[in-house]
Amino acid sequence: MKRVEAYVSSEKAEAVLSALESSNFQATFFESKGMGKGEKRELSFKGRTMKMKYSTRNTIVTIVDEDKLNQVVSVIKESGSTGTTSSGVIVISPVDDLITL
Repeated sequence: MKRVEAYVSSEKAEAVLSALESSNFQATFFESKGMGKGEKRELSFKGRTMKMKYSTRNTIVTIVDEDKLNQVVSVIKESGSTGTTSSGVIVISPVDDLITL
């Protein structure tokens, strides 16, 4: 089995989750912050505007059988792309054991 971890922009998280669900894949997601190339948010406070040092991303994690790995990666790439070089990252790692409670 494989663990697929995708770091996508906040605006695309809902689209990626919906696309995964439509393809009958389950996923977990959480908000994360990074200091990479992504677009940084601007905050306004009392007339001053500051550019944040981090960009907000959503991390989407799913675990799949190896035979469905290419399908999951394709779904994430198609639904999560913003058309820029900093759209996100997909990380694939092996799962040695999966223990359910």
